[in-house]
Amino acid sequence: MTAPFAQLTHDEIVQWCRQHIATLLDFPIERIPVDAEFDTFGLDSAAAVSLVVELEEWMGTEVSPSLLFEFPTIQLMAAEIVRLRAAAAAEVPA
Repeated sequence: MTAPFAQLTHDEIVQWCRQHIATLLDFPIERIPVDAEFDTFGLDSAAAVSLVVELEEWMGTEVSPSLLFEFPTIQLMAAEIVRLRAAAAAEVPA
């Protein structure tokens, strides 16, 4: 199910990422801290790509695969997505 990208909050993105990683790893969501780097979860490159693809589908917008490397925690990545969304919204003429 696609979420309305323009209305997603930082917390919703964080929660989705935590749930997705928990499901991928078969861990309880409580074991997925928002401030741990993605590589600490043991995600291989295929899992990282899967995360990006699923995130794109959920949000209904393109996500750069480099986002996971440039913003290496759930918290940082979610903040950058919100920043990018705000920047894109500011560019749209009223």
